[in-house]
Amino acid sequence: MAQRSLKTQSDVKRALAWVWRELEADRMPVSKAKALIYGALSLSSVMTEHDLEARLEALENGTKGTE
Repeated sequence: MAQRSLKTQSDVKRALAWVWRELEADRMPVSKAKALIYGALSLSSVMTEHDLEARLEALENGTKGTE
């Protein structure tokens, strides 16, 4: 498998779709698919948390001084 750049949620989505297709076509062992899916979902979760933190910080900084 070629290394994939997983920098965005869209990248993760495409990677998960690829794993799914490989698994359905019996070109990948279930154990490897499980590991890749788990890793991709974990990465997606971290990305989501980071994005939410950044948005919250931007909101907090944008409203500072208007109290």
